[in-house]
Amino acid sequence: MLDYRNRVVWHGGMNMINRAALLKELLAIIEDDLGTVPAGITEASNLRESLGMDSVDMITVISRVEQNYRIRMSHEELAKLETVSDILDMITFKSSENATAKAA
Repeated sequence: MLDYRNRVVWHGGMNMINRAALLKELLAIIEDDLGTVPAGITEASNLRESLGMDSVDMITVISRVEQNYRIRMSHEELAKLETVSDILDMITFKSSENATAKAA
């Protein structure tokens, strides 16, 4: 996975946000699905072990992420997501791809 930490990303193709804001938004999506987010969750937190997410939770969260950021993830990409950071990296990567495609 490519490391895009501290990069500015395109949100919805219009507004630029930083990684900290992206993390806050992602945790809000996760909290909406799970009903809570355990204290002490960081980018390194494992989605299944630290957050207790099962495959249905993952699909629900990723579906919301795809809608919010206007991105698409393949089944192979979804299978590689293990940590909060992995989702942030994927959002950043896919958002950058979209911005590049629109500019071309």
